[in-house]
Amino acid sequence: MSERVPDPALHGSVRGPRAEAPVARATSRRRVTCLDLDRPTGIGGALELSGRAWDFEIDADRFPSVRETAALRAAVDYHRGRVLTGLETTPAVPELAGLVGESAISGFRGRLGAVVAGGAVRRDTPLVLLLDDVPLGTLISGHAVSAANELDPQSGTASTGYVPVGDQCAGYAERGALIATIGVRGRSPVADGPVAPRIDDAFGRLPGPLAPHSMRRRRRIDRWVADGAVHIDAMFRDTYGRADGVETVIHEYQLAVVADAETGVIREAVATPRVLPWFDCPGAVASAGRLVGMAVAEVEARVRREFRGVDTCTHLNDLLRSIADWPVSDGQVPVPGR
Repeated sequence: MSERVPDPALHGSVRGPRAEAPVARATSRRRVTCLDLDRPTGIGGALELSGRAWDFEIDADRFPSVRETAALRAAVDYHRGRVLTGLETTPAVPELAGLVGESAISGFRGRLGAVVAGGAVRRDTPLVLLLDDVPLGTLISGHAVSAANELDPQSGTASTGYVPVGDQCAGYAERGALIATIGVRGRSPVADGPVAPRIDDAFGRLPGPLAPHSMRRRRRIDRWVADGAVHIDAMFRDTYGRADGVETVIHEYQLAVVADAETGVIREAVATPRVLPWFDCPGAVASAGRLVGMAVAEVEARVRREFRGVDTCTHLNDLLRSIADWPVSDGQVPVPGR
């Protein structure tokens, strides 16, 4: 089936997903994560999360070698409180057992942060980046529920239960197109994004096809040093497997950052939207520029604390935060004071 034509007054016109991954630079690092969100027993059943992550070192001949890997499997009782009912990780971290039985969304990152602060796992590992995506992954999986109900309103499947709040982000601007549409329809519309190009950013480790009504979040973070500066090229993509077997892009952003190699202070930060679901979402693009003047090590905490409201985007914020999860032990990204 070909791409469906959206209503530009509601969905906007940012619908140009990247067609291929950039070529890895010589003498660089690349981190890739992939988190799948599936409901194998049906759209009304439990949510299962399956994720893989890789850290690659790229040598002078552009040959990649794997430095570190991670994996997770988790289960969430989505329709009864979004409770995390099971979690297994590789490498195993026994202290993560305390996350089970609690919400997979509300307070999850705080509880994960306590495990990190306790020394059970380093913040800069690919496993922690995977775990950090559990709350937003669980949240965006609601798109699959809404899309299934849109196709079959008589299915009897419970709704997501999500209540939109005006001005919580650019897409949900109180006076914007999405909130106005919800006011008229009495429910949230369903975004139908462009067809997702297959991109290989993990050196042959492409994920398989998405099952119908499944979701996927992918990340790539490239890092290298040149001319006295640390360069970061990062992106994320959220996709949905439609009932007809077509994988479509719901969100996609790219981020380019340049930081001083001595101080770690960010000189440049530019976000490029590739695919956005709602007309008003581009209102958040400029927020990336607020990273300028921050040290890389400050980004995670300051974005969580300061980047809120109608000129920000929840998903872009996560992309901004991801650049702080840098393996500082390899000496490529300085931490002020060290």
